[in-house]
Amino acid sequence: MIRMLCFGALLALGVCGASADEYWFAYEASDGFPEEEGWTRGTSAGGATRFLDQGDLVIDSRASIEISDFYRMDLAGHLDPGPGETFLARWRVLIEESNGTLGDLIVDIRSDARWAALFHMSENALGNLFEPGLSVPFKPGVYHEFDLRSSDMRTYELRIDGKLMTTGRFRQGLFQSDVTWGDGIQGSSSLSRWDYFRFGVVPEPSSALLVSLGFMIRRDQR
Repeated sequence: MIRMLCFGALLALGVCGASADEYWFAYEASDGFPEEEGWTRGTSAGGATRFLDQGDLVIDSRASIEISDFYRMDLAGHLDPGPGETFLARWRVLIEESNGTLGDLIVDIRSDARWAALFHMSENALGNLFEPGLSVPFKPGVYHEFDLRSSDMRTYELRIDGKLMTTGRFRQGLFQSDVTWGDGIQGSSSLSRWDYFRFGVVPEPSSALLVSLGFMIRRDQR
């Protein structure tokens, strides 16, 4: 199901819920497969071997480099933050194996005005297809939490495990208003474990407090 999330301390301040544009969409692997939770699944070559294990979604595409298996949310022109808001995307994943020139796992973000950032991840580094030469290293063999923030969908900050690792720019693309994650590259293969993927728009004060604040979850059937 789609979930609306609001940060607990900001609730006390009356910040959350102030605007209809404030939202979160969250996939929690403990709830089931993404397509059961409102995401659109895309595959090639029959899709990956998948299963749920100890609260993770395991995606195994090692059977063929032609396999892809990814998940998309389309928002039809309503993705971007408004004045005083910040777009956030956060995901936690362990990439156990990745074979190929590019990392096999992707996070693809496309704004309402067709500005795009397409990140690809291997077991030890993150790059951006639209920023040649970018390579952000991280420790292999362990879970990492990735956090991307943008107030204008033109520039972004990327943190890994709470540490600012790089800043960059979106590039003009062909499509708009969607977020995609998962095994999105043909020509390589991987084995990964996804704990969650969350994205949305929040008031700017919560962006600064995101790392330290807990959040409360209200289930919203759609």
